[in-house]
Amino acid sequence: MRFKELLWFFIAVFTSNGTLAMIQEPANATQVTDHHINYTVDQDSNYLFLTISTSHKETSLSILRHGLTVYFDETGHKEKEVFVRYPYHSTPQRPNRSSRPQNNTEEAPTIDYQEIIASVPGEAEFAFYGDQQEFHKDLNAFDISLGFQMTGEEQNVLEYFIKIPKNKISKEEEIDLSQLTIGVFTNMPEKNKDREGQSDTGVSMRGGNQRGGGRGGSGGGRGNRGERPSTQKEPIRIDYWFHAYLDQN
Repeated sequence: MRFKELLWFFIAVFTSNGTLAMIQEPANATQVTDHHINYTVDQDSNYLFLTISTSHKETSLSILRHGLTVYFDETGHKEKEVFVRYPYHSTPQRPNRSSRPQNNTEEAPTIDYQEIIASVPGEAEFAFYGDQQEFHKDLNAFDISLGFQMTGEEQNVLEYFIKIPKNKISKEEEIDLSQLTIGVFTNMPEKNKDREGQSDTGVSMRGGNQRGGGRGGSGGGRGNRGERPSTQKEPIRIDYWFHAYLDQN
């Protein structure tokens, strides 16, 4: 009988300690998934770290071709006063697909992601409450670093990473990012931005608190009658806001 009592005692102790360890284990990083894209936000006392990753080929190519603009709003709303745009010169980078094999097989051409990443310009843009400046992603006075890289066992996961000082997000002396919201948008050429109000043509991945319905609907707009339907794939556009859920450091 005494052996059973000791056995149950040790089981209770180890179970309690294990549960306590699980409760006390810090979960510093915020992880959000939307469609094919994972967003991870972390921080230390001075910096905020954001990683955007996807293994979806079409989404990866869209990000590499057009780049991203990331907005930071310390108020918890969707204000666009602070942002980092990369690359700054949004000339689409065309994927370099290796040529098809000469034996007429149906094997799809591969995409050299590393070559595309190497060809992306190093210039980026930083905006802070009306002050917009161009900077280089690897060396700059803002202490911001960012870029693309391929990860995963098969090197098929695209990651966009950004490290930004907290004092480049907030203009307050006592920085509090506990209400921080982050918006991620695909960079679109100016001509597409001008036409965006007339027709929403891209495949958009929108998130956050969006109103129901939307533009478009059934039927064609003015000027579209008699036109042949386009067989070209539309670019995948990211249009997503999320809450960072950071503790106050």
